[in-house]
Amino acid sequence: MKAYRLNAFLHSLIQPDKRKRFIDAPEPLFDEMRLTEEEREMLRRRDWRALIHYGAIFFLLEKLGAVVGTTNLHIYAAMRGESLQDFQKTRNAQVLYSVAGQDEGKKEWDKRPPAP
Repeated sequence: MKAYRLNAFLHSLIQPDKRKRFIDAPEPLFDEMRLTEEEREMLRRRDWRALIHYGAIFFLLEKLGAVVGTTNLHIYAAMRGESLQDFQKTRNAQVLYSVAGQDEGKKEWDKRPPAP
């Protein structure tokens, strides 16, 4: 129950207007969603580990990652307290992926030209 507000907020990011408001001016949206100061601070810092320990649903954190332009692997690495490079050393394949939609275009991490 503690994380209900936070998860409701994260779920609301499926709405394009909420995503835009979150990026442009999150504080009024935080007020509207009645987030606590602790919840707001975790979101401001993009503290993935704290969010998951607090009770955020991981699939909703993926949505947040897509909104802020980060990949799932960046999130996983942050949760382990590692850099992306160190995290990828523990993987069999070096790939990046995200649940981001195409309506906002490519994210910064995805602007590299394809490998030859």
